[in-house]
Amino acid sequence: MKFLNWTTKSGALMLCAVCAFCLAPASSAAAATQPPASAGPGLADQSRPETPGTESDPSLTPDSATGSPAAPAPAIAARPVKARIAPRTARFGSKVAIFGRTGLGRRSRVTLLFRRNGGSGWRRLKRLHSNRKGRFRTRTRATASGRIRVEVKGNRDSAVRRLTVRSRLRVGQVRRFVNLGRKVRVGGRVLPRGVRRVTVRLAGADRRVVRTRTDGRGRFRFGWSPRRSGNFRMSVAVAGNRTAKGDRSRTIQLVGLRPTHASYYGPGLYGGALACGGSLSPSTRGVAHKTLPCGSKVTLRYGRRTVTTRVVDRGPYVAGREFDLTAATRNDLGFGDVGTVWTNR
Repeated sequence: MKFLNWTTKSGALMLCAVCAFCLAPASSAAAATQPPASAGPGLADQSRPETPGTESDPSLTPDSATGSPAAPAPAIAARPVKARIAPRTARFGSKVAIFGRTGLGRRSRVTLLFRRNGGSGWRRLKRLHSNRKGRFRTRTRATASGRIRVEVKGNRDSAVRRLTVRSRLRVGQVRRFVNLGRKVRVGGRVLPRGVRRVTVRLAGADRRVVRTRTDGRGRFRFGWSPRRSGNFRMSVAVAGNRTAKGDRSRTIQLVGLRPTHASYYGPGLYGGALACGGSLSPSTRGVAHKTLPCGSKVTLRYGRRTVTTRVVDRGPYVAGREFDLTAATRNDLGFGDVGTVWTNR
């Protein structure tokens, strides 16, 4: 093997080994050093050895400006999980819908997690699968107030959603008409169970507030006796706690009755004028009273029959009697000629 030497501009000695390529004929060397005219500008790059895997990865191609390999393309991030609750405030025992999207756009496993108010950890409420579009929907019963979040495999959790549960108060049947000196029993039940404060408010002829508590099963019971005759309105309210908000019952109408003496009139007076207008007939319903305004409503009770009628006339003018009943009112009550009836006035 022969060696050639020459001196560069800097004076350094360079050696070159004479190989078979230099000893080849001039025509072959020219053909080898000059690419054909039809070859593209990238042909010289194809003669370079390639690193395995660079040809199939377009992200590693040289940058046009710097010539260095470009950074890998970022992966497409999944959309956040969206979850909703409807309704957000529900009564105890009613059903609540939980629905939303997983953000993955494919069928995936969904886990509903629940934490009670005042609780220390999350517990699994339900497990289901979304559809092919990533949507899910389910229903569950509202038993306690707390927070709900959705956990999706392969994605981050959803935002926390609040669920408020309202207690369910049930008041038993209450006797509407109460005689003075008698006591009416009022009872009921509150769900969810537990010891709660119960407040009973009375309005009308007797304004009063009664307070009691439920037992461990959520039951309560108390007695009430009217102090005077008249119409009353009763409402029962139960306090809330961490598990559920309070609730209030519907208004209960009560009537306190006192005893009074009454008589009956009609025959021989039909066709006569009434003090409050109109004329008396066998079908006229009403009572006569000395002082109550005309048209005032009066509730009368005799035995087990109760009638609510109006003042249509003046009377009676017999000592010891407070009401005079018309024939129609007397028949409705099953009353005799003279006796004691119970009234709210």
